[in-house]
Amino acid sequence: MVAGAGRAAKGDRVRRLWRRTAGIALVCGVVFGGQSAVGAPTAPSDDDVAAARSAAAAAALDVAGAEQRLDAIRAELTAAQDAVATAGEDYVAAQQRLDEATAAAEAAKADADAAAQAEREARAQLAEAYRVDARGDGFGALSAVTGAQDVGDVVADGAVRRAIDRKTASSLAAHANARAASSSAGARWDAARAVQESAAADAQRALAAAQSAQAALEARTASAEQERDALVTRLAQLRNTTVELERQRQQAREAAAAAAAAEAARLARLAEQSPSTDGGAQEVSRPQTPTTPQQPSQPTPPAQPAPAPTQPAQPTPQPTAPAPAPTPTPTPTPTPTPQPPQPPTSGVSVGTAAQGQAAVEWARTKIGVMYQWGGTGNPGYDCSGLTSSAWSAVGVNITRTSRSQYTRVAKISYSQMRPGDLIFYASNISDPATINHVAMYTGNGRMIEAPSVGSAVREGSVRWSATMMPYAGRP
Repeated sequence: MVAGAGRAAKGDRVRRLWRRTAGIALVCGVVFGGQSAVGAPTAPSDDDVAAARSAAAAAALDVAGAEQRLDAIRAELTAAQDAVATAGEDYVAAQQRLDEATAAAEAAKADADAAAQAEREARAQLAEAYRVDARGDGFGALSAVTGAQDVGDVVADGAVRRAIDRKTASSLAAHANARAASSSAGARWDAARAVQESAAADAQRALAAAQSAQAALEARTASAEQERDALVTRLAQLRNTTVELERQRQQAREAAAAAAAAEAARLARLAEQSPSTDGGAQEVSRPQTPTTPQQPSQPTPPAQPAPAPTQPAQPTPQPTAPAPAPTPTPTPTPTPTPQPPQPPTSGVSVGTAAQGQAAVEWARTKIGVMYQWGGTGNPGYDCSGLTSSAWSAVGVNITRTSRSQYTRVAKISYSQMRPGDLIFYASNISDPATINHVAMYTGNGRMIEAPSVGSAVREGSVRWSATMMPYAGRP
């Protein structure tokens, strides 16, 4: 029994050892067999790396291209809006010329009517003179002799005859003058009517051009929105973001670009119109540049204990003489100084600060009124219709169009603006004939304007832009 039990226990140990060994072998077989089946990971080839880099570069280029196209779309829309503003102002100017031609034609017609009436009256007087002359009023040539009692009667009758002749001659001359005046007035009326008809045709063409430009802007805006949406969607795919997030990113990007451009324009305008500030800065820089060479020249004299160097001290003033010669070389820096003298001398200011503030308050009562081409409150306003109406309400005539207003008002720097002053925009700031918009400064960096078709009179921050005329205007 004991021996059998020992053999059984020994057999169990052998079996357990066998199972354990077999398990290890099985595990090793699985592990090592798996490794040999899967194999070690292979490094990417040079071609793979180049392809990946090319794909990343293409994606980055695609992003840059999409953003550049978005910038181009914005520039195209800005140009289209500028074209609409210019066409609209051309129409306003043409309408103003038509109004003036109509007034001139009406005045010429009134003159022609008055001259025609005077000619009719002169003709009636001449006819009466002829009747008196023909009837002789009993003073024919024969009756003057046969009916006379004596020589005195004959003399008296002759005097009457001469009086009648003078009256007839006077009436004849008066009628001739009246007829000539009537003919001249009629010719002036005809000419005025021709000018009026031409102005009416010009105004009609200008209106059609403005409407066409507006239609083109609306069509371009619609197509731009579609293209913009497609580009934003593409950017979202390239950047692995959402369309909404990409749209917000582009809006922020456009706002930042607009703000940077506005700030650059503001600084440029103020720099152009601040000769004292610019000049002061230049004057500070000038003395500093000469003083620096003079200071090193002073430490060199300590080597003068020897008498011999004292003679070279005489040549040293000679180099100092050329030294000032280079210092004038910075004088080209005053090249901006010609700009301050450029303010136009045309125009005058007749309004007061109180009137300017009152004009602003009047304009604020029109906030929300829709823009209307050629409008002066019937019912809407265009840009110059708002400014002219506001100043007219306080007793100051600044004319009707933005271009004529620029000519009329005094020119001031933007840093000197006060409420009521005018801000002008143009497609070519060196040519007042291209002015296409005007707004009114309200103070604290804000302005009020009738902006464009489809929008209402509004007040907001001054829109600093490279299209601002070099100077503001004070009525």
